[in-house]
Amino acid sequence: MLISQTGDLITLINVFETTPAQQQGLIEQWVRFVETVKDEPGLIGTALHRSTDGTRVVNYAQWRSDAAYTSFIQRHRAQLEARRSLALQVDPHLYDVVYLFDRAGE
Repeated sequence: MLISQTGDLITLINVFETTPAQQQGLIEQWVRFVETVKDEPGLIGTALHRSTDGTRVVNYAQWRSDAAYTSFIQRHRAQLEARRSLALQVDPHLYDVVYLFDRAGE
């Protein structure tokens, strides 16, 4: 997945606060979920990041449009809510990419 600043894409950054004991379980649940929805219309790609202290998992995803993301949330709300059990807190927000440094072209 390439991070892109063009094309009016929507970027979701979702921070899950968890415990070191539950972090890997949360990751495994999230990966299984993504495998079932990876062909969702408008989903460009997603990446998971785990904190080295075991207290957070961050999901980064890009969507072709706000409408595609909203439609996805409406269809999968129950599945998304079920994954909250391993998180102490969930903090999703939509973002626009306003600056991008990419060394890949060098």
